[in-house]
Amino acid sequence: MPHTFTFNGDMARALVRLARDERAWRRAWHVPSPPAITIREPAQRCAAAAGRPPIKLIQMPRFVMHSAGAMVPIAREMAEMDYQWYAPFHMAADETAVTFGLTATDLDTAVRDQVGVPAQL
Repeated sequence: MPHTFTFNGDMARALVRLARDERAWRRAWHVPSPPAITIREPAQRCAAAAGRPPIKLIQMPRFVMHSAGAMVPIAREMAEMDYQWYAPFHMAADETAVTFGLTATDLDTAVRDQVGVPAQL
């Protein structure tokens, strides 16, 4: 299913910008992010950026995380949020972009940053 992924750097920039602007206070704002994609796309791009072969992703049955959550706190938290992976999960941040002049980092730049690949000169 398509999912909106937000780059950590974009989240940090948004938090700083919104914290300094009183128009942002007392409401929620979505962070500008690249268009929604399936989990396979960033996984494959990360593998390529790291110089590794493509990885095979398989779907885990929902009951696995729900069952593990009885013993493992992080599994319980992941199971609570699993609805995001069984239906399209799109986040619109047009209002944030227009109001605060924020834009999303392109996916390839975000992947290179997260994998630790130096930027091209």
